[in-house]
Amino acid sequence: MQLFLFAFSKLKTPGLREAADYYKKMARTWAPLQEIELKPLSVPDKAPSTRTRIQEKEGELLLERIQSSTQARTLIFLLDEGGKAQTSEAWAQQWRDWEDSGVSAISLCIGSSLGFSSQVRARAQGRFSLGPQTMSHELARVVLFEQIYRSYSILKGHPYHNSGS
Repeated sequence: MQLFLFAFSKLKTPGLREAADYYKKMARTWAPLQEIELKPLSVPDKAPSTRTRIQEKEGELLLERIQSSTQARTLIFLLDEGGKAQTSEAWAQQWRDWEDSGVSAISLCIGSSLGFSSQVRARAQGRFSLGPQTMSHELARVVLFEQIYRSYSILKGHPYHNSGS
């Protein structure tokens, strides 16, 4: 199963690019993983109508990029504060379920600061949360890469994950 991570913006915070690359490299030992960065649109003012219009344009950009980047039919999941939070073991079980059901590609999406348009939400098969706290989009990407690596380490019986006692 091929994994795609679509995210708006580049990782600019010192150290986060290195951390993301580390976990991405580790995860790639078990699953093909591709990171695709999209350029967020500028938000000239805070008017709700402006924000909605830009959110819709970013949504179109995201869906076009998913379609052009994924050769196989892909399932789309959004990383969203209103999504389902789950344990590392549940993430691992989710990967196993997708693989067992023959899913060939999964696209995980981290939106811009404006979130996702209604069009993107309608197209997505589901939403996941990385927890109840708010975190930067950059940090969310690192956490997601780490959870992908951790999930596969659980599935492969690798000692990286220690479930405690």
